[in-house]
Amino acid sequence: MFPSKKTSITLVSAIIAAAALGGLGVITTNVNAQVPGMTTSEGNTTTAQQQSTPATPTSDTVTLQKTGVSDTDPLPGHSAHQLVMALAPRSDGKVWVGTVTWTASKPVEVVVLHMYNSSITADAAHGQPLIAPFGNGSVAISLVKTPSGTPVASGTMPFAGNALAFHTLNGDKFVVTYTADATPKQLTK
Repeated sequence: MFPSKKTSITLVSAIIAAAALGGLGVITTNVNAQVPGMTTSEGNTTTAQQQSTPATPTSDTVTLQKTGVSDTDPLPGHSAHQLVMALAPRSDGKVWVGTVTWTASKPVEVVVLHMYNSSITADAAHGQPLIAPFGNGSVAISLVKTPSGTPVASGTMPFAGNALAFHTLNGDKFVVTYTADATPKQLTK
């Protein structure tokens, strides 16, 4: 017996939707993709100890979904803050460009780090951005407070920089679940 016209249309629509979602990367075969060198505990939750030395992925595009538990911010002078590193700092001359969406147990700031050219000297009238020592140089810190407009500490935003993290200035410990889709890009200027 042949399926009804309605059943055929529904089946074809489902196949087209699945193909489209697969092409967009919404349906994937590897739902537990790992950042090379970064280990996770059961349930894809990154522990604070594992975050202390995150590895920088070497592939072109990184799409990841993780849950992280905050730990002390490792930047000098920031030990009263809490941090979850989402994308580790790049040291290859490229920057991360992408989008991140998150939900957290408490309000968090989004931190984007940028390599800082310390050879630029500004006078007192100009000042300097928020910076911190990092490796053999310094990083400028974008600290973005993103009100969600809802009772849930959550959001989504585009970003570009050498690293991406979640953070609390007040030192509150937190848990954050996030999805990031980023591509390392060579600077053009």
